[in-house]
Amino acid sequence: MTGTWFLPPDFTFTTTGPLRLGMVISHWSKPTAVLATLGSGNEIQLPATATIVESNHAHNRSSSQSTSLGMWAKFEGIASASANQSIGKSRSIDYSKTDHEIRFFSDPVTPEAVTAIANLPAVRAHIDSGLFGKRPIYLVSGLRIATSSFTVTTENSAQLALGAEASGPPAGTVPAEVGGKLEHEQQRAVTDSYDTAPGIVFAYRLHVIRTGRAGSDAELFSHKGAFLTGEREQEKEPLLLLEATKDEIDGDVEEDVEYESVDVGEDDLCIYLPPKG
Repeated sequence: MTGTWFLPPDFTFTTTGPLRLGMVISHWSKPTAVLATLGSGNEIQLPATATIVESNHAHNRSSSQSTSLGMWAKFEGIASASANQSIGKSRSIDYSKTDHEIRFFSDPVTPEAVTAIANLPAVRAHIDSGLFGKRPIYLVSGLRIATSSFTVTTENSAQLALGAEASGPPAGTVPAEVGGKLEHEQQRAVTDSYDTAPGIVFAYRLHVIRTGRAGSDAELFSHKGAFLTGEREQEKEPLLLLEATKDEIDGDVEEDVEYESVDVGEDDLCIYLPPKG
């Protein structure tokens, strides 16, 4: 199943936790910030759940960064020295092979359900709390469940390289240069691994519910019959129901969250938060 998928902060989320189909969360990066749980005590009707299985998933993600510092000095035209320093860091994570059970809504969410979700008291309070307009909300619309335990292997490495070179004429009058070169390299790597429990949430998919922004939203309306209602009829605001893609989350001006993304296969995009530190 193609689309944009979000990795949870860790692999401890089960299908009985906050990441369930129909959960309404306040932000795509906060899967535990639940605003509403649909299907338990309310009358909002969501589509039926469909399930497919994709076999033999194994993934790797890696990132690296390096910094180079250089300096050059010249003394009275008779001696020169140059030095450079390079610092590099890399991180890679491997997920061993497992099957994925993908759960998703079999049909689109209706305009009536979108309107009812947006007007739930806790949800409406969050929407109205924005500094720059109406805040978006996020509906969990897909889950990737790892059907069996898999191994997570993390490797962090750092490399330090130092180099210095000097040249200059020897004492006396011999018109020849002498030189020297010094190099030093140091590398360190730390590897950790653990096995997850079976049946954890590997990734989740979201749809965003929001009011229209200025610009080209007119072509993107999913449900023209969904409205954020006010006290008066003229205060109704049309609502959009769209997949939470990279472009959509970049358009959320209320919270600027640093994230990384990687293409998975030909059509999927995976978004995750970088580790702290």
